[in-house]
Amino acid sequence: MSTEFTFLVEKCCPVCGRSTRVVKVKSRLVATQVDNDYCCHYRDFNPYLYHIWVCEHCSFAADEKVFLTSMPMSRRELMGNALVEKNVHFDFHEERDLPDGIAAVKLAIFCAEVLKASLARQAGITMRLAWIYRLSGNREEEVIYLEKALKLYIRSLETERYPIDTLTDSMVMYLIGALYADLGDREKAVLYLSRLVDEKRRNPAGSEKLYRDARRLWQAVRESNKEADEEYGSAAAGRPGQGKGAKDSRDGRVKEAPAAKKAAPAKKKSAISRWFG
Repeated sequence: MSTEFTFLVEKCCPVCGRSTRVVKVKSRLVATQVDNDYCCHYRDFNPYLYHIWVCEHCSFAADEKVFLTSMPMSRRELMGNALVEKNVHFDFHEERDLPDGIAAVKLAIFCAEVLKASLARQAGITMRLAWIYRLSGNREEEVIYLEKALKLYIRSLETERYPIDTLTDSMVMYLIGALYADLGDREKAVLYLSRLVDEKRRNPAGSEKLYRDARRLWQAVRESNKEADEEYGSAAAGRPGQGKGAKDSRDGRVKEAPAAKKAAPAKKKSAISRWFG
């Protein structure tokens, strides 16, 4: 059966080996808006509800790429046993509503954790869940999963070797900056994005679109920082006792010069040292 946006196919589950129905999204969708973290908005349809395939027999859940990849027997047994112990059951529906889509992605996160998928892959699935909440207007839940995705991407950049699938460390640097910007931490957003902008000068052969997006967002965040500082300065000027240079922090307290610290012993550099070495 086919609908305006989806169609039904049958695939072999990589865990239980049985044929299962899955729903694919038609490729002719046209985005009406793309956010800084590359979340796409579509008119009258949310494809992220169908991003995860779920076996209707054993309930294994993953994106199309993982679902179509064969697993060694040891991993199949590990995943199958975990699903049995968790007593997982996911009802198949050709048309998914919001709870179905959310449940599918949460199940995929569980499966990725059991299989010890790369942190970058876990972060990507978590981002999809945040996007589902974003498109449904649930900012509170969106923020929870944006923060989880951010932590996973940072850990991935610190510990994993890139590229991972088609993901490069430059892409992850950009996503970290975009997530910090969305979550309101403009200073850290500028920090990560500026590293990426500088990288373009050292490596002109990199992705032109990525560096263009990084520069655009970097400029926007810096401009918002400037506007926030100007608003704070105007408000502070009207408060008594706010002499020029007298106060240096936004909570009104006087900043004292930090005491000199002893040099810390050198730490072993992680993979992130390419950017912050």
